[in-house]
Amino acid sequence: MNKLVLLPALILLFGLSTGCATKQWVNEELGKMNERINKLESQGTAAAGQEVKKATEAAEQAQAAEKKAEEAAAEAAASAKKCESASAQCASAEKKAETAAEKAAKSFELMQKK
Repeated sequence: MNKLVLLPALILLFGLSTGCATKQWVNEELGKMNERINKLESQGTAAAGQEVKKATEAAEQAQAAEKKAEEAAAEAAASAKKCESASAQCASAEKKAETAAEKAAKSFELMQKK
Protein backbone atom coordinates (compact mmCIF):
# COMPACT_ATOMS: atom_id res chain seq x y z
CA MET A 1 0.00 0.00 0.00
CA ASN A 2 2.92 2.30 0.60
CA LYS A 3 3.78 1.88 -3.06
CA LEU A 4 0.27 2.85 -4.11
CA VAL A 5 0.45 6.07 -2.10
CA LEU A 6 4.03 6.80 -3.01
CA LEU A 7 3.49 6.54 -6.76
CA PRO A 8 0.73 9.19 -7.03
CA ALA A 9 2.68 11.43 -4.63
CA LEU A 10 5.77 11.15 -6.84
CA ILE A 11 3.72 11.89 -9.95
CA LEU A 12 2.14 14.91 -8.27
CA LEU A 13 5.49 16.15 -7.03
CA PHE A 14 7.08 15.70 -10.46
CA GLY A 15 4.17 17.46 -12.16
CA LEU A 16 4.40 20.42 -9.79
CA SER A 17 8.16 20.63 -10.01
CA THR A 18 8.15 21.07 -13.83
CA GLY A 19 5.75 23.95 -13.44
CA CYS A 20 3.53 25.69 -15.93
CA ALA A 21 4.29 28.74 -17.95
CA THR A 22 3.49 31.87 -16.02
CA LYS A 23 1.81 34.90 -17.53
CA GLN A 24 4.98 36.91 -17.06
CA TRP A 25 7.11 34.34 -18.89
CA VAL A 26 4.61 34.14 -21.75
CA ASN A 27 4.50 37.94 -21.99
CA GLU A 28 8.32 38.12 -22.02
CA GLU A 29 8.53 35.52 -24.78
CA LEU A 30 5.81 37.25 -26.78
CA GLY A 31 7.64 40.55 -26.33
CA LYS A 32 10.84 39.00 -27.70
CA MET A 33 8.94 37.56 -30.63
CA ASN A 34 7.25 40.89 -31.31
CA GLU A 35 10.65 42.62 -31.30
CA ARG A 36 11.97 40.12 -33.84
CA ILE A 37 8.86 40.49 -35.99
CA ASN A 38 9.08 44.29 -35.89
CA LYS A 39 12.77 44.12 -36.82
CA LEU A 40 12.00 41.83 -39.77
CA GLU A 41 9.10 44.04 -40.85
CA SER A 42 11.29 47.14 -40.82
CA GLN A 43 13.98 45.32 -42.80
CA GLY A 44 11.34 44.18 -45.28
CA THR A 45 9.91 47.68 -45.50
CA ALA A 46 13.38 49.14 -46.10
CA ALA A 47 14.11 46.55 -48.78
CA ALA A 48 10.75 47.20 -50.43
CA GLY A 49 11.44 50.93 -50.32
CA GLN A 50 14.76 50.41 -52.05
CA GLU A 51 13.13 48.26 -54.72
CA VAL A 52 10.43 50.89 -55.28
CA LYS A 53 13.15 53.54 -55.60
CA LYS A 54 15.04 51.40 -58.13
CA ALA A 55 11.86 50.77 -60.10
CA THR A 56 11.03 54.48 -60.09
CA GLU A 57 14.52 55.36 -61.32
CA ALA A 58 14.28 52.73 -64.05
CA ALA A 59 10.89 54.10 -65.13
CA GLU A 60 12.31 57.64 -65.24
CA GLN A 61 15.25 56.45 -67.33
CA ALA A 62 12.87 54.65 -69.69
CA GLN A 63 10.78 57.80 -70.06
CA ALA A 64 13.90 59.87 -70.79
CA ALA A 65 15.01 57.32 -73.38
CA GLU A 66 11.55 57.35 -74.95
CA LYS A 67 11.65 61.16 -75.14
CA LYS A 68 15.08 61.06 -76.80
CA ALA A 69 13.83 58.45 -79.26
CA GLU A 70 10.83 60.64 -80.12
CA GLU A 71 13.13 63.64 -80.62
CA ALA A 72 15.41 61.56 -82.85
CA ALA A 73 12.41 60.36 -84.85
CA ALA A 74 11.23 63.96 -85.31
CA GLU A 75 14.71 64.99 -86.47
CA ALA A 76 14.82 62.05 -88.87
CA ALA A 77 11.43 63.03 -90.29
CA ALA A 78 12.63 66.62 -90.77
CA SER A 79 15.80 65.34 -92.45
CA ALA A 80 13.71 63.11 -94.72
CA LYS A 81 11.60 66.11 -95.75
CA LYS A 82 14.77 68.09 -96.50
CA CYS A 83 16.07 65.18 -98.58
CA GLU A 84 12.80 64.99 -100.51
CA SER A 85 12.95 68.73 -101.15
CA ALA A 86 16.57 68.50 -102.28
CA SER A 87 15.68 65.56 -104.51
CA ALA A 88 12.86 67.56 -106.09
CA GLN A 89 15.23 70.49 -106.65
CA CYS A 90 17.74 68.13 -108.26
CA ALA A 91 15.05 66.73 -110.55
CA SER A 92 14.01 70.25 -111.52
CA ALA A 93 17.62 71.25 -112.15
CA GLU A 94 18.10 68.12 -114.24
CA LYS A 95 15.08 68.99 -116.40
CA LYS A 96 16.33 72.54 -116.82
CA ALA A 97 19.77 71.21 -117.76
CA GLU A 98 18.23 68.80 -120.28
CA THR A 99 16.14 71.62 -121.75
CA ALA A 100 19.20 73.85 -121.94
CA ALA A 101 21.19 71.02 -123.54
CA GLU A 102 18.43 70.47 -126.11
CA LYS A 103 18.32 74.20 -126.89
CA ALA A 104 22.10 74.28 -127.19
CA ALA A 105 22.03 71.27 -129.51
CA LYS A 106 19.35 72.91 -131.69
CA SER A 107 21.30 76.15 -131.74
CA PHE A 108 24.42 74.28 -132.73
CA GLU A 109 22.55 72.47 -135.52
CA LEU A 110 21.13 75.73 -136.81
CA MET A 111 24.53 77.33 -136.80
CA GLN A 112 25.98 74.34 -138.62
CA LYS A 113 23.31 74.64 -141.30
CA LYS A 114 24.09 78.29 -141.94
